[in-house]
Amino acid sequence: MSRTNNSIKNPDSARGWIVASAGCLINAWTFGIFYSFATAVGQMVEEFDASLSGVAALMSVTTFLFFALGIVTGPLADKFGARRLIAIGALFMGGGLWFTAQTQSLLVGTITYSLGVGLGIGSYLVPMSVATGAWFIKHRTLALGLNTAGIGLGTLLLVPVCERLITSQGWRNAFEIMGIGSVAIYFVVALLSFRPPTPPSPVSASISAVKSAVKRLVFWRLYFSGLSMSLALFVPFVFLVQYAKEQGISSSTAAFLITSLGLGSVLGRLGLGILGLRVGVLPLVVLCFCVQPVAYTIWLLAGGNYILLLAFAALLGVGYGGYVALSPVAAAGIFGLRGLGGVLGVLYTSAGIGALIGPIAAGAVIDATGSYSIAIIASIIVSALAVGIALPLWKLGNGNAQATDKKPLTVVTYAQPSVFSVTYK
Repeated sequence: MSRTNNSIKNPDSARGWIVASAGCLINAWTFGIFYSFATAVGQMVEEFDASLSGVAALMSVTTFLFFALGIVTGPLADKFGARRLIAIGALFMGGGLWFTAQTQSLLVGTITYSLGVGLGIGSYLVPMSVATGAWFIKHRTLALGLNTAGIGLGTLLLVPVCERLITSQGWRNAFEIMGIGSVAIYFVVALLSFRPPTPPSPVSASISAVKSAVKRLVFWRLYFSGLSMSLALFVPFVFLVQYAKEQGISSSTAAFLITSLGLGSVLGRLGLGILGLRVGVLPLVVLCFCVQPVAYTIWLLAGGNYILLLAFAALLGVGYGGYVALSPVAAAGIFGLRGLGGVLGVLYTSAGIGALIGPIAAGAVIDATGSYSIAIIASIIVSALAVGIALPLWKLGNGNAQATDKKPLTVVTYAQPSVFSVTYK
């Protein structure tokens, strides 16, 4: 076992599971709110007389910020832990939702929502992943699966509640209520975010870890495959409900598509996380990429067929949910725990860039053509490109580094049967 893993005192303890559960809670709350934005799109387009691409920009900028912020919060989490960052995030998340509810223009709303919600989610996203991973050795894959399963649970359970609130109270009142609730949830999670039993890493260690990581071909495979995937991934989160409505499906039935996506995501995060104990992490990461172009093809063929739309949403949820759960485990195995926050922070910028470009470009195409087909075909192409970039990772996961990197490998065993991931000497 690696020196990094041996440095963990009292691994896999009850406190570690509390931290993983706290991560699940905050992910469920914030992403339940965030993904319910699709329900508010119609009201905001009508109220502000805005285009779809204009409203999509609000969600895209927000997503970019919470992923890009990892460059800052990752190294800070390595040094200070997650608690302080989450407490600061409470003010951003609550304030952002509250002030957005008061705005009288889409431009001001984009600024308040993207800064508030973007920085609010970004304050904890990487730090909680780092904290959870650092508490575990044997059950690291399962613990990180529990942490990130909150995103799927929020989509599955909280999105319908938020959607009903937005529909009944209007998006402004709903955002005010969500803002107040966010402050409370964040402070509870901050109290439960115990510092992991690993030595704190100075910011210089995170910078050093990043410098070392970016010299590896495997880093750039992870980065650009994540970027290609993200160009497509956030398009349905913004437009799927609106698409279904335009196909003649009722609002409540259309909104359930996001719930279906959340259900698939939960299955992907927990199911593939457990399966990783048997077959290994990196092969499953590649499999998650492979599922997604198949899902977008189903969307293209679905038209107004609600059963096919449900199948698309669920399958996409499994693919992206599994990827989100497994990618931090893969990164920990490849690059080690020391300075991991910095490495994850840089890797997550790929998702931020994809989220910034994809929905805005898709919205512009939909506005210009009056059709979703070109945007969906583009999603198929870029997600297939992600598969091509990531495919050599399969050989790396089976202990053959020659296809991706010439550095010697050490197989790190986290459990028996092993979760094999790889670290470089």
